[in-house]
Amino acid sequence: MKDGDFTGLCLLQKNYGLVGVKAEGGNKSIVMINAGNGKPEQVQSIPLTQKNVFFKAECDFTDKKDIANFFYSLDGQTWTPVGTQLEMTYTIPHFMGYRFGLFNYATKQVGGFVDFDFFHVEDRIISKK
Repeated sequence: MKDGDFTGLCLLQKNYGLVGVKAEGGNKSIVMINAGNGKPEQVQSIPLTQKNVFFKAECDFTDKKDIANFFYSLDGQTWTPVGTQLEMTYTIPHFMGYRFGLFNYATKQVGGFVDFDFFHVEDRIISKK
């Protein structure tokens, strides 16, 4: 990653949620951005000192709850909640439901990169926040 790069896992619709790694000034942080109210807000930032990190989003659509919680793990086994709960509202300007995505983009200079080793989708909620 280069300075200004941001990479991670997202839940996309008009109102979205992101969890990922942001590189700034030679440091990296785990960052959660919640745009559930229509305006993106960085709600948490945690210093990151290692190269590998895992991200997870758990969505609950039962009984029209339509909420998502984000998590990170430094070892792929122990999951820590990050940020705030995303209320996944269905908006008319974007008629499709929420989509999962992996992203990596530059905000200062092009040429940075990351490796995504895997992406799993399961039909069960493991963690409770």
